Amino acid sequence: MKSDNASSAEESFEIFRETLIKRYGAAVYKSWFSDLLLDDACDGTITLSTESDLRRDRLDQQFKPGLLRAWSEDVYPIRRLLFIKRDGLSAGAARVAATAPGASALRATIGINGAAKAQTASRPDRWAPTLDEIATPLDPRMTFETLAVDETNEVAAAAARQIFIENAPREIIYFFGPSGVGKTHLLQACGNEWSRRFPGGRCAYLTHNNMQNGCVGALLSNSTMNLQRDFLSHDLVMIDDIHLLAGKKRTLDEALNLMNAIVSAGRQLIVAGELPPAALARAGVNERLTDRLAGGLAVRVSPGGETLRRDVLVKHRDNADIRCRITDEALDLIARIFSSSMRECIGAFKQLALVYRDQPVEIGPNEAMAALKARLGERRRKASLDETLDAAAGAFDISPDEIRGRAQPQRIARARHAFVYVARTVLAESYPRIARVLGRDHTTAMSSFNRAEALIVRDKAFQAGVAAIKVAIGADFDAEELAGSKA
Repeated sequence: MKSDNASSAEESFEIFRETLIKRYGAAVYKSWFSDLLLDDACDGTITLSTESDLRRDRLDQQFKPGLLRAWSEDVYPIRRLLFIKRDGLSAGAARVAATAPGASALRATIGINGAAKAQTASRPDRWAPTLDEIATPLDPRMTFETLAVDETNEVAAAAARQIFIENAPREIIYFFGPSGVGKTHLLQACGNEWSRRFPGGRCAYLTHNNMQNGCVGALLSNSTMNLQRDFLSHDLVMIDDIHLLAGKKRTLDEALNLMNAIVSAGRQLIVAGELPPAALARAGVNERLTDRLAGGLAVRVSPGGETLRRDVLVKHRDNADIRCRITDEALDLIARIFSSSMRECIGAFKQLALVYRDQPVEIGPNEAMAALKARLGERRRKASLDETLDAAAGAFDISPDEIRGRAQPQRIARARHAFVYVARTVLAESYPRIARVLGRDHTTAMSSFNRAEALIVRDKAFQAGVAAIKVAIGADFDAEELAGSKA
């Protein structure tokens, strides 16, 4: 140990041990912290060592903030906390191990080669995970009541609710779709509803990382049958982001065994991932496992549109503990701007609520944009003409080919005028270049720009369409114009 005062560091570590038992309880301490040793203490950094990569990773991912706070509050302030896997004990770490509770047998083993002997004598049994240890607590806010439903997820919502139908068959349900479409919300809504309806029942929600840690831990400790029995003692098991286990053969093999056992025992299993079953197999997920998912109820969850995003924001607003009043117009604006995923949209709302939460004020479009300026600034870049054309098509709900075409219905002509206006005023493109994208000559582009200048002054729907194009390409826009009307 590099500390200038090793004995003081050892005393500090004993205080830290006692703090962990008080804060986390004896069971968690035994499972996760009992083999920790103080490896180094210097320059505001504490380095702790553990015996396995698995435990080191779990400590770093799940417990690090709490342990850093525990040391800083109950021992002395530090800036950093590091975890390493130990291959052998440093001299200082061996001294710390010798002061551990119940270490009298260990002390007797330390001689000239004390470090190596200490490692052998202090080595505990391999961690045998339980489902309660590897499961993630449910978020009580993720319920069916707070889940917004439209045509993009109504089949998935119906499939989720069918598990509560009496005597319904217990088949695997697999939700798949891109990130940010609400798959995690669906899983956790099932768990929360199950706990509400069946107070005596047991359910468990696992992330892919939980699943990997549990399976690897069970394999290393030869306790796979114990973990399997633990799974079977639960009525509902939910596994999220299974696509992230691709290529992890041992974990996938054990996950398949667990899934087979769950289904065979008549328990309910719900799985979520980004890819359909066939694509999972191509990505490196066990083919037998993907066959299992394909043979159940596999339901796609698609990205929601602006209406669904707005409905989600309304539910978040109505359940938020805030003093400010966020108007419908502000929510409309957020739903329209942050369209890449539901997660991005919700994140923007949370940022807005955080800025104004304790202020008894009304939040309209302009206030919302002021609070979200930094988030919008991160998206800005110079867009191309083709990207601007696509944005115009999206803003006016038509296709890019219709804008390029020869048809002259008002809805298409207005979209064309808006594209030319943005290309000219925002991108500073020349009329000939704009015209080439449209397949026309430059005089047509000039005429279209003149029509746009007239519309932008008096037509609120056209103003909103232009603002929506600016949003899509990351340019500055007028919040009032965008919120005023839909194109």
